[in-house]
Amino acid sequence: MAKSQQVFLCEACGYETYKWLGKCPRCAAWDTFREVKIEAAAKPQEEMATPVLLANEDVEDERDVLGMGEMDRVLGGGLTRGSSILLGGDPGIGKTTLCFEIAARMAELGFSVLYVSGEESLRQLSGRKRRLSIDFPFAFLATNRVEDILHAVHQKKYHLVIIDSIQAVYSTRLPFLPGSTSQIREVSSKVIRELKKLDLTHIFIGHVTKEGAIAGPKILEHMVDTVLYFEGDKTLPYRMIRVIKNRYGPVDEIGLFQMRREGLVSVEPSLFFLSERDKDSSGSSLYPAITGSRPLLLEVQALTPKTGFSMPKKLGVGYDMNRLFIMTAVMEKVLGLPFFDRDVYVNVTGGIKISEPGIDLSVVAALLSSFRNIAWRDSAFFGEVGLTGEVRRVVNMEGRLKECARLGIKRVFVPRGIEDSNDCEVQQIRTIKDLYDHLK
Repeated sequence: MAKSQQVFLCEACGYETYKWLGKCPRCAAWDTFREVKIEAAAKPQEEMATPVLLANEDVEDERDVLGMGEMDRVLGGGLTRGSSILLGGDPGIGKTTLCFEIAARMAELGFSVLYVSGEESLRQLSGRKRRLSIDFPFAFLATNRVEDILHAVHQKKYHLVIIDSIQAVYSTRLPFLPGSTSQIREVSSKVIRELKKLDLTHIFIGHVTKEGAIAGPKILEHMVDTVLYFEGDKTLPYRMIRVIKNRYGPVDEIGLFQMRREGLVSVEPSLFFLSERDKDSSGSSLYPAITGSRPLLLEVQALTPKTGFSMPKKLGVGYDMNRLFIMTAVMEKVLGLPFFDRDVYVNVTGGIKISEPGIDLSVVAALLSSFRNIAWRDSAFFGEVGLTGEVRRVVNMEGRLKECARLGIKRVFVPRGIEDSNDCEVQQIRTIKDLYDHLK
């Protein structure tokens, strides 16, 4: 007969001990230990796992292409069968709407889908489906118990399971409220283990904290195959999905969607970021960035007004502040431009944060344009700037040139050592002084 075991679990972090403690030694929280009785059920005899030698032709991933251009791109080419995906985002950003779109596309392709909702009733789900004009049917399950979910997936063969949200699901085995660290760890590990045995693709919708991280233990992000963050201003119709982790494709990929009455629609990111740019304004330059597997044309803006204070300000949004200090110092030394009496502001539009050094030349071009009040018309820039003012080569320069040519950029300033392009004028420069001479 199986014996039960009594342990004490911390509600805050899930720390386990065999005696009650007033203060948790892991998270330092007070009075958070609760007694839990664990029934040690007798396990049936299982076959032992044995090593298998895989050839190259045996490890190809099967993918289901959704037909949603931006979503397929961030996933690395479509939904990988048997994969585990975690989708996080602020409340009301559109996570449920996006998952409804994915479920509808899978149902349209002839696959069976189960949508598990722990937060909405069947009446609310039916109303949402009707508002989005989704005609293809798929199954709904309104429950908060993990046992109901596992029973449903064993009763019928599904190709995709969506759980909205993972923080709302709980296990009756633990006496903690849904959303607690112990419940999330227990539920996620059990669901991922069982669904991967069935080779069943599953998507978890996750809540985020006020700091912007996915709520729950960090181990949740380690257990899944892909982590996606759905971002954007709820007052604007545009949403951005960013890949933080992907075992089946590149990371740092982004996808852009527009929220409409009929749901989310894919948008061309480069055209979106440049749609409101004024070509004749000073203090602006174009930069072909590399995000994941594709180039993305962004606008870099700069402002260098005179200051009446003894300590001028320097501020960078989307650009590293330390690099901004270096760029202004290099421009003062190499070009002789005085920045001691000017504030310096640099902004990468669209809310994109650039960490690669290839943006240095574009930042220098924007600062020069603002300082001299002269516009760079139909010009793009990329290259790393060294402390002596030299312009160094960066990765994937050919791909950046192709993206500039595709969007009709007439002139591109690049480091030396790259082949000329027939689609646009390529200006190879050695130092930022050569760039300054073109502006004169």
